[in-house]
Amino acid sequence: MRALLQQAANRLHAIEDHLTVRTQIAAAVAAMSIVLVGTLAAGAALVSYRNTAALIESSVAGIASSASGRLDRFMATRQQEMKLFAELQPMKGTWQGDPAALRSSLEDLQRSFSEFTWIGFADVQGNVVAATGGLLQGKSVAARPWFKQGLERVAVGDVHEAVLLSSLLTQRANNEPYRFVDIAVPVHDASGKLLGVLGGHLSWDWASNLIRDVEANDGNTDTTLSILSKGGMVLLGPQKETIRYGGDELAGLLKTGVGTFRETADGQQMLTAFHVGKGHRDYQGLNWIVTASQPASVALAAAISSAQMILAIGAATALIALSLAVLVSRRIAAPIIAITREADRIGRAHGPTMLARQSGSAEVVQLSRALRSLLRRIGLAEERTREAEMRATENAMQLQEDMLKLRQLAETDFMTGLMNRRSFLAVADDTVAFCRRYKRNMATLMIDIDHFKKINDTHGHAAGDDAIKSIAEIIGQSIRTTDKAARFGGEEFVVLLREIDQETAILLADRIRTSIAAATVRHGDTVIPVTVSVGLALFDESDRDVQDVIERADQGLYVAKKTGRNRTFLMPATDERAARAA
Repeated sequence: MRALLQQAANRLHAIEDHLTVRTQIAAAVAAMSIVLVGTLAAGAALVSYRNTAALIESSVAGIASSASGRLDRFMATRQQEMKLFAELQPMKGTWQGDPAALRSSLEDLQRSFSEFTWIGFADVQGNVVAATGGLLQGKSVAARPWFKQGLERVAVGDVHEAVLLSSLLTQRANNEPYRFVDIAVPVHDASGKLLGVLGGHLSWDWASNLIRDVEANDGNTDTTLSILSKGGMVLLGPQKETIRYGGDELAGLLKTGVGTFRETADGQQMLTAFHVGKGHRDYQGLNWIVTASQPASVALAAAISSAQMILAIGAATALIALSLAVLVSRRIAAPIIAITREADRIGRAHGPTMLARQSGSAEVVQLSRALRSLLRRIGLAEERTREAEMRATENAMQLQEDMLKLRQLAETDFMTGLMNRRSFLAVADDTVAFCRRYKRNMATLMIDIDHFKKINDTHGHAAGDDAIKSIAEIIGQSIRTTDKAARFGGEEFVVLLREIDQETAILLADRIRTSIAAATVRHGDTVIPVTVSVGLALFDESDRDVQDVIERADQGLYVAKKTGRNRTFLMPATDERAARAA
């Protein structure tokens, strides 16, 4: 192998001996130009393709996300409308009154929200007391899933065919069966007694209209949208009523929630984006999967065209570079040969350390002078390089310090130096997860300045700011290093107490309250008396998240305010659960 390499090198040297310097320079410059331009063009084409493809994928994902969001918001609105109607005070006496009057009210509701094909009220035995159009009135719906679920909670059922109701409706023009989404709401009287279930059947046509509207405004990208159930069945779109995804593929979509991928449909490569609906506000969602698909040839046409254009420009540039290399080689060959000969002498043992002056042409003289000057500046350039490296290091350290200060400003309240709402909630969510996992205790204090408006009105807003700062300082000094305190806005503070039992939490809350009451808050020469009320809540296994604990502490604060102020009130978790159930 070594012999073959040596033989190839010898042949190359033999060829070089027969080539002029001009030819070698031209060949070298041309080769380097082609390699560099080709590499840059290929790299730029690849980057352009990926960036353009990413933008297109983002656009398709935006279409799927928009359609999914509209579906969830529509369902959330319809659910809220049914719930509000069931809780209307004027309706309390109508549910058990005249069925004709009840039917009239239900039909008024249907006229207001035309998406409902049928709205009815069934008593606790499942008998339909009143319904729009009199449909199913007097019939039993006790066996229907929506009725059973509606007896216990607000329930939303997935898309289905209502056989009993469909038989009473007029035949559709396209002979397609009626398909509905059920919404059921329990109805109670003024005393809280369960009277029955208010049920509504939403016609699935509204989803078809929504999809057609999104497709009509997709910017002429041939986007096709589909709605799939959480089981992978196509509810709306091409190949309706078939299973489109299943197994690990479906599980991956549901777990990821949003994304894009490429698939083959009917022999055509497609770019598909998906978004799993997770609900909106009180609506928990049915995990409908909205997909938006575009032919890859259409979706990625701009990316491919951009890459091809860049490659074409690169090829043209390489040809121009080749032509220029030939021309440039003629002008630079002679001076380079002369300078090379002189440069070869520099650095040899006992040889010169400076180029000899060259003559014969203006170019050679100028190049000779420039190289001589360059050699003289090498020492100075090296010194400046070291100084530049030191300045770069200092600038990097300063940047790191500035970033740390900016991060601190983003996470703290500018007036008090305590945590702000956003940073506090992030820490609190982690603490709740820790307590739930390891069965630990935590508590939350809601602290509010008593008669704060009176302080502002009497002494001015500057005095109010001084009061807020003083109270924040007392709170910060009173809690442990593991506890967290934040200003939630205005005169309201919240404190997170980790690893604490009820007795200790009450003692700490009262210590903060009494310390504030005993403190001297000054604004200039004026002494401002300040007290606070404190609401206390302990974490309970039934709490869904930290918002439940904070809300319960806020309720405790409300009680403390209403019962005389300047006091601490513990809000038990059982009271909050009862309020939530009601």
